[in-house]
Amino acid sequence: GKSTVYIGNAVRQRGGLMVSVDHHYGSEENQPGEAYFDPDLADIETGGMSSLAAFRRTIRGADLEDFVIPVIAPSHMASHIVHGDICFLFIDGGHSMPAALDDYRLWATRVKTGGILAIHDVFPNPEDGGRPPYEIYLLAIASGLFEEVKAVKSLRFLRRL
Repeated sequence: GKSTVYIGNAVRQRGGLMVSVDHHYGSEENQPGEAYFDPDLADIETGGMSSLAAFRRTIRGADLEDFVIPVIAPSHMASHIVHGDICFLFIDGGHSMPAALDDYRLWATRVKTGGILAIHDVFPNPEDGGRPPYEIYLLAIASGLFEEVKAVKSLRFLRRL
């Protein structure tokens, strides 16, 4: 929820609304036994993890409940109910190639002209991290629909042409 707080505060300052799409079961690397598993997010019912309660506490604590609309669903399901142009799209999803491709294919073309597509965990050097976010970044550039406007660590900001 930390990214949602940063983006949500910008949305609040502009008097807008933000839709946050997340199934809250974590990515592959967030599961028990994996490198980025957080035991505080363990879900005893499923044996996996769930970040939903922590997300809700974070949004409430940041006083963003009137500006952030959580959609608790996988990306492919949420894409059927979220309509309209997107001004700012932040992809920080699964790090498998199918998950990253789904996020890109389902959402990127909805970014309006002049809007921003931000992709997190873009690592050009394979030794620094997973490849799928980098691969969808390359797809976005190669599509001719986006141009890079800024890079901050592993975060890439692209403008829709």
